[in-house]
Amino acid sequence: MRRRNFLKIVFYSLGLIAFSGIGLSFRAGRGKNTVLPSPLGEFTEDGLIHPPGAVDDFVSKCISCGVCGDVCRQLGYSAIRFTGLKNSQSSGVPIVDDMRDHPCTLCMECTKVCPTGALIEVPKEKVRMGIALIDFSLCLGWNGDVCLSCSKACPLGMKVFEFYNSEWGNQPYINENCTGCGYCVKFCPVGGSAIRVFDLNSYKRLKDRYIQWFKSILTMSDDERYDLVYTQNLPKILERGKEFEREYQ
Repeated sequence: MRRRNFLKIVFYSLGLIAFSGIGLSFRAGRGKNTVLPSPLGEFTEDGLIHPPGAVDDFVSKCISCGVCGDVCRQLGYSAIRFTGLKNSQSSGVPIVDDMRDHPCTLCMECTKVCPTGALIEVPKEKVRMGIALIDFSLCLGWNGDVCLSCSKACPLGMKVFEFYNSEWGNQPYINENCTGCGYCVKFCPVGGSAIRVFDLNSYKRLKDRYIQWFKSILTMSDDERYDLVYTQNLPKILERGKEFEREYQ
């Protein structure tokens, strides 16, 4: 089913239910919802994500010369910005933090101009800026639709994306081959994006709970999943709205 048709049906169904006054709870209680809570909401302020090729002691080696940001801007990408005092104890540190509009292209030109070795050129598939995580409660592909926009936008494609296809959608999952470039964030059609990139330290702290959340959704009964999608997830998705112009072509 095409996404536009799916959403029309959802809006129409919600309208009928609201009109009749029976609400979305008409199936609630048929099964105990065993899904675990999302761990993603706990991380409201993610750690800093540095440009590709950043070495382990990046902050101590970086002299805040701004050359990496200059070349990024000259190429028309504008992915690299610089911290202020509110972001870090050291201001002027290069970061990539606006992935909704300016993800990293992995061109690696910034690594070629870094004068101190704070950034080093590595193969694209070896870049680890961070890890992108899908919010399953907001992703169209986990809530009754099929969406491939994020996986098509990803520079590494099927090396990063796995799919757990079911009647509830194609259910994409991002594995640890992710570079953290943020292209999936940019091209997610859900308002505000259903994907966030976490720095590696944050990812290590939430990894186990995230995987448990993922598994708990996959093992739900049909009634439990129905209640989760229609009483919790779809209302949140509809509230955010859709940005179809972002869908990767």
